[in-house]
Amino acid sequence: MNSKFNDSLKKIIIDGYSKRFNLHWQAISTVVHAIKIERLVIVIKRSIIITFKHNFTIVKQKNTPYILFMLGILFSITTHNNTSIIHDSTFFQKAYGHNFPPNNYASFVASLDQFQTESNLVQSNLLDHNIILAQKHADEAVSIFYWDLLVEIVKQDKKIGDDLKMAVENLRNLTSSFSDTLTSVQGEKQILEQSNQLIASINTNVDKIIAITETQKQSEDSNFLNQVTMFISNIFSPKKDNSNGSIHPMRFAEGVDDVLRNYGDAYNVDFDMTDMTNMGTMNKDSLMGNSNSSDSNNSSNMNMSMMNMHSMTDSDSKMSTNEPIVNMANYQSAKGMADKLFNVFNNELKPIISKNGTNAYSTNLERGIMQLVNSIEDKVSPMDIMMIVHTQIHPDLIQAFDLQILSNV
Repeated sequence: MNSKFNDSLKKIIIDGYSKRFNLHWQAISTVVHAIKIERLVIVIKRSIIITFKHNFTIVKQKNTPYILFMLGILFSITTHNNTSIIHDSTFFQKAYGHNFPPNNYASFVASLDQFQTESNLVQSNLLDHNIILAQKHADEAVSIFYWDLLVEIVKQDKKIGDDLKMAVENLRNLTSSFSDTLTSVQGEKQILEQSNQLIASINTNVDKIIAITETQKQSEDSNFLNQVTMFISNIFSPKKDNSNGSIHPMRFAEGVDDVLRNYGDAYNVDFDMTDMTNMGTMNKDSLMGNSNSSDSNNSSNMNMSMMNMHSMTDSDSKMSTNEPIVNMANYQSAKGMADKLFNVFNNELKPIISKNGTNAYSTNLERGIMQLVNSIEDKVSPMDIMMIVHTQIHPDLIQAFDLQILSNV
C-alpha cells in the first residue's frame, strides 16, 4: 500500500515539475524567437572572436563548455522552428529578386576578398595616420579570418593558414603599438615598413589559397560521380551557373552584396540594400515575373523589371545625397570592395565573357562597375547605389554568365 502511495506521489511530483519545465521552456522559446536570429548569430560570432582575441587556438579546452552552450542555443532555435527563421531572418535568405543559387567555393573566395580588402585598408589608414580606422579594419580582418576562413584554409594548406594567422595577428598588434606609443619619425617609418611586409605576405598567401580553391573546384567538376549527381539534381532544382565552371561570377555577386551591406551601414540605413524591393513601391510579383519559367522568359521578365526600375523618379529615394556618413570604416570597406570587384572583373570575368562571345554584356558590366566605383567615391545616396547594382550590374551579370535566379517561395 505504501509502495503504491509512494509511486503515485512520485508521479504527481514528476508531472508537476514536467509541466512547470514545459511552461518555462515555452516562455524562454517565446523570448528567444522574438529576437532576430541574425542578431543572435552576430552576438555568438563576436563573443567567440572577442573571447579568443589575442590567443586564438581554435577552441581552448576550458572555454569549450561556453562555446558548446552558445552553439547549442543557436542549434535548438534553428531546429525548433525552422520556418520562422527562414521568414524572419535576412541572415538565412538572400535578397528578394536577385537570389542566386549558393556556391560554397564562391562564398569562400568572396570572404578572402573581404579579408584582403580589410587588411589593405589597415595599411592605407596607417599611412594617413587614421589610427582608429586602421584598428577597426584590423579587428574586422581578424574577425573574418577566424570566423569565415581559418578552418578551410588550414584544411587546404596548414602552412599558409599558420602564416596568415601570424600575419593578421601581427598586423593588429602593430596598429595598437602605433597608437599606444609616442614613436619617433624613425620608429613610425619602421612600423610602416613592417606593416608593408605583413600586407605583402597576406596578399601573396590569399592569392595562393584562391588558386588552390580554383583547382579543387575544377577537380570536383571533372569528377564523374559529381557530374552525374549534378545532372540528377538539375532535374529537380535550379541549375548551377553556366560560367565555364568558374567560381568568379558568383564570387563577384557575393562581393557586390558586401559592398551594399557596408554602404548601408556607412549611412546607417534602416533597410536591407541587397533587397531590391526596398528601392520603391513596385509590386512584388512584377519584380519576379515567372521566375520558375524557362531561361528565355526569365531574361525577358528581368529586362521588363529593369525598365520599370529605370523609370523610377528621384522622389522614390529614401536617403538624400546630403546625408552624412555615420560609419567611416564601413564606407571605406564598401569603397575598397568596389575597387576589388573592378580588378576581379578585369582579371577573371572579362576573359570568360570573351570566350562566351557575349562582349556586349562585358561593355555594359564594365560601365556599371565603373559607375559604382565613381559613385561611391562621390558619396552618392544609398538608393542611387542600389539603383546601379540592381538595374545595371546584376542584370548584365546574370545574362553574361547565364546565372540562375532562385524563386523565393
